Amino acid sequence: MKSLPLAAVLAASLTVPAAPPAQATPGPPAAPGPRGGAGTVTLVTGDRVRVRDGAVLGIDPGPGRDRIAFHQFGEGRDLTVLPSDAASRRLDPRLFRIGGGAPARRPAAADHGLKVEVLDREGRPLAATATVISRDDVGFGSWTAAPGEELRVPPGRYAVHVVAGDGPFLKIMAPEVRVEKDTTVTLDGRGARRVKVGVARPTARATYWATGMAVKAPPNAGYTHNQWTTILPDGAEVYAKVTAPSPDLVFNVRGVFQEPLIRLDAEGASPFPVDVSYAENRDGEPSPRLLGTHGLKAVRGGAGEPGDLGDVAGALVVLDLPDGAGATLPERVANVAKAGGRAVLLTGGPPSYGGDLALPTLVARGEAAERLRRLTGTAPVPVTTRGIEASPYSYNIVHPTVGRVPDDPVYLDRDEDLATARVTYRGAGAAGTAVLSAGSRFGALTFGGYGEPIRVPSVRTEYYPAQEGVLFGRTLIGSGDGAPSLVSRARAHRPGERFAETMVKGVLGPGLATPPEPLKGTGRPAWAFRSGDTIDVSVPTFTDDQPGHYGHNYADSEKSAGATRLYRDGALVGETPEPGRGVFTVPAAPGSYRLDVEANVGAPHWQATTGVRASWTFASAGNGGTAPLPLTAVRFSPSLNDLNQGPAGREVSIPVRVEREAGTPAAPVTSLAVRASFDDGARWRSLPVVREGDHWVVRLRNPGQGGVSLRALVRDASGTTLDQTVRRAYTVG
Repeated sequence: MKSLPLAAVLAASLTVPAAPPAQATPGPPAAPGPRGGAGTVTLVTGDRVRVRDGAVLGIDPGPGRDRIAFHQFGEGRDLTVLPSDAASRRLDPRLFRIGGGAPARRPAAADHGLKVEVLDREGRPLAATATVISRDDVGFGSWTAAPGEELRVPPGRYAVHVVAGDGPFLKIMAPEVRVEKDTTVTLDGRGARRVKVGVARPTARATYWATGMAVKAPPNAGYTHNQWTTILPDGAEVYAKVTAPSPDLVFNVRGVFQEPLIRLDAEGASPFPVDVSYAENRDGEPSPRLLGTHGLKAVRGGAGEPGDLGDVAGALVVLDLPDGAGATLPERVANVAKAGGRAVLLTGGPPSYGGDLALPTLVARGEAAERLRRLTGTAPVPVTTRGIEASPYSYNIVHPTVGRVPDDPVYLDRDEDLATARVTYRGAGAAGTAVLSAGSRFGALTFGGYGEPIRVPSVRTEYYPAQEGVLFGRTLIGSGDGAPSLVSRARAHRPGERFAETMVKGVLGPGLATPPEPLKGTGRPAWAFRSGDTIDVSVPTFTDDQPGHYGHNYADSEKSAGATRLYRDGALVGETPEPGRGVFTVPAAPGSYRLDVEANVGAPHWQATTGVRASWTFASAGNGGTAPLPLTAVRFSPSLNDLNQGPAGREVSIPVRVEREAGTPAAPVTSLAVRASFDDGARWRSLPVVREGDHWVVRLRNPGQGGVSLRALVRDASGTTLDQTVRRAYTVG
């Protein structure tokens, strides 16, 4: 999995002819949305959009499309990701609505014409496609207006936005457009301000940076804001303007900055750096790494055919691939390896290829890359490469402003202005990879949109925003069949604050103490609650052992299939195939309920906490109000390593805590029993339970190999019971 390349820039001067509402029904089918709230949508252009819980996590351009730009706008059924080359291919923008819907509204006789004109920073007319969204009616959807096109819209308020130019880029929004007659909106770029974000650390480079504008959504939209986001390469020149202040608008600039995995410096009388990255195949797998510091000579290797490769032993070999030869890259790199080359350098952009490469293969773009290529045409050039396995740090920066573009939206953040965390990302019994999605909240507005592949286990220093009103959190998304996602709840930080945190700290299991946080401004009252005659549950079944965290998974296959069943007085009320999730209609009269939840992970590398079963019994009656259910959860906290492994064959003590769902009345535990299994639940042995202050402790001797499953049976003073099993709670090693 890879994130959107830095060269990908949101669309400028889009000229896709957008159909006006009168032509919108019937229309071409929208791209299908992913099942179960998570997955990948493949656009008709071959680009893949990764989606999680209704939000774009990242974009993987199709083969050979790494230079293609993308424009993201709209929400819900109108969520759209539009490639910039859709203009030249004249594809209908409705094909790129990944939210799964198409506008259904037809124009009425009372509608008015709306045109958009754009002026550049010199006041000259600029051909650019704008997006239009109603501020009053969520059913209007989002529309694109091509240059000179007239949309037919009902009277009301609208927001109009445009990104124009091919560098410098111009971003303009009119957040308060009132249409009471035929109207022409002029987006005037004169007076637009330069926008830039960075950090003081000189070696850091942007792996993602973006500018955004957001306005409050119409009432009852189901989300709080409509957002327009422009993703930009490091060093891009961008100017932004809001035509008139609005209290409903939030302008923001944000970025992620890290140490590059590979650096290349041309040495000699006039040394210069060359920006490089690793080549990636169509599946997103990178070439072998060139780790450490190496002094090499860069030499020309022609097209990489055997006859082109003379004195290349130990060298960085610069290849000039003929047009259309990208598919043969693995063969050409193999030729370089046979000739004794140390690594390969490609200039002019990454080719599309399948399979694996025999040598570290770097891709360079820009003027410095072309300069190095020219120099190697006459003589070998001494170069130095510096490669690392992963960046030891990551900066997550955001600067929001309400109502307008600031007078000077150029930011350079220092370490002392930020919060600093030492974060450990654990593995679940084995090493692997995950995707880290970090984001900030500002009021009801959420900033996100970058998914970073990360090794697990790993440890690094992270820097977070510390402005007033900004909350920062992260989600670690496991890879593979049913792998859980772990969330660190967003919270405020102080400048200069320092702390440590661990993600995926075992034992994982049901977690209810951390209340749910809002999603797009809408929050659950509790993980499991009753509202009138409805019982609604969304139990985090894979919560780790850290305050402020919660975790869950989706059933992706038969191996990871889960279930949620609700019984009343012994009779089945309803069931769902999703682990821990369900909404059930129940009678108002008092009843005795049993809630059964099962969640499983099918990914082979996920070896610690491979499955969770929980069965609660509780009493409930309707009273017309909304209240959390009186559920409990058992938390096991053994001492484990960064793979969530315990010491093989050693006697260990395991602290045990019983937590209640946030917001429920206190009810003391009246009984607690704990059992352990070393054969995945075929046989269980009871463990002595000792009370120590506010928790309990059990002792056992770990097996010499395999894993330890744990089971707890709890009753509290309210009569609620829990039978909870964590299969392979941890492994030993």
